[in-house]
This record gives sequence, C-alpha cells and structure tokens, in this order.
Amino acid sequence: MNQPRILICCLLLCLLVPAVSFAQDPLPSVDELVQHFDQLYRSSSSYAKMRMQISTADYQRELELELWTKGEDNALAVLRAPAKEAGTATLRSADGLWNYAPKADRLMRIPSGMLSEGWMGSHFSNDDLMSESSWVEDYDTQLERVEEGGEGLIRMTATPKKDAAVVYTKVLHFVTAKDWIPVRSEYYDDDALVRTLSYTGVTDFGDRKLPAVLELVPADKNNEYTRMEYTWLEFELEVDDALFTARGLRKVAK
Repeated sequence: MNQPRILICCLLLCLLVPAVSFAQDPLPSVDELVQHFDQLYRSSSSYAKMRMQISTADYQRELELELWTKGEDNALAVLRAPAKEAGTATLRSADGLWNYAPKADRLMRIPSGMLSEGWMGSHFSNDDLMSESSWVEDYDTQLERVEEGGEGLIRMTATPKKDAAVVYTKVLHFVTAKDWIPVRSEYYDDDALVRTLSYTGVTDFGDRKLPAVLELVPADKNNEYTRMEYTWLEFELEVDDALFTARGLRKVAK
C-alpha cells in the first residue's frame, strides 16, 4: 500500500538533487568573473564586421559597419551601408569621442553629456558602442546562482561605484555557470527596468566562444529593438595607431 508514496518520494528526491547540487557549487571569484565579462569583446586589438537592424515606431533601418579597436582608448566604427551614408564614422581616441560626416568632411567632437544619446538612430548609445564604461572600474558586483528553464546561471548584480559616470543604478548580468557566456543583461533605474540586452548565436571567433547576436529592447517602447550581429570578429591583430587619427579615419572612411 505504501509503494505509490515511496515512488513519489523517490521522484521528488531526483528532481530536488540537481537543484541542491547546483546551489551548493562554489561561486567563482568576483574579480575573475567581472574581468572576464568586461573583456569579452575587448583585447589589445580587434577587427569586426557587423550588421545592425533598427526597428522603431517611426522607421526601420539596416546598417553595415566595420570596427577596429586598439588598447583601452582607441576605437573606430565606419558605416559601409546604406550607400548614401557610407563613410560616416565614430572615432574614440585618448582625445575624446568624435563623429565624422564624410559629405561635409567634418569631424565633430561628442561632449560627455551626449554619451547616452542613441548612435545612428539605434537604441545603443555612444557609450555602448565605444565601450566608454568598464564593469571592473565603474561597478561593484555581487554573484549568486540562479536557475532558469532548468539551466544553471550565475547572476551578476552590478551597482555603480561612488562618482562613477554611468547612467544606470543597477545592472543584472546573467551568464552560463559553466562557460560564463552571457545570456542577457537587464538595466535598471532604481527598481524600474529600462532595457534588456539579449545574447544569442554563440560562435567560435578564433579562440573565443562568444554570442554573435546582441539584441537590445527598451522597456518603455513596444515592439522596438536594435539587433547587432557580428559577421566577422578577430582579436590580437596588427592595427596601426595612425588609424585612430583624423587623417587615418578619413583614409579608411573612403
């Protein structure tokens, strides 16, 4: 008569054991995980090709870009399509952040107060694109294990350090427990969710396994999004310092 009850208890035990085991696994070092997350798409140098799809209530746009980075300060993004806007560029150097308009052949400095403005009409900001802020330098982070859809994740709760020049009061990053691959990031203003960044399409880029697709969805705008897809990404290659000058920008933007 007790057999059904025993079977039920065994099934419940089997279901609970993985959750308990996951919860008891030691967490990684905060410094190690945050450093890993901060450097996911960074290195001493990089080159990338990217497609960007922008969908808003007023317009839809598709862009193609090339991007170069070197060190902590230098980054250059050049628009290749659509053709009528080709050559439009954003440059980050030790001297600041700049936009280049090829038709006027004009290089215009972007003031720090405009870092949060949307880049090329997208939901990504100038700061997002140029990686002005650092998760290591600008945020304090706490870690905890969570489970979603049967998958074990690590949740990183990042709060700004005192006097950090950042927009959000809290950011939650969710990464896979095994490989520390990002799944999504949630950006908050106090307790209000402002936007969600989802990571998909994990791809091998040389010796790095990274999500190739990043989709940003604002919380206050129904059915709007910006989707970026890396079609090419390589690290640790030769990049000339001269590229990150007004002359170098003009040359590569042609």
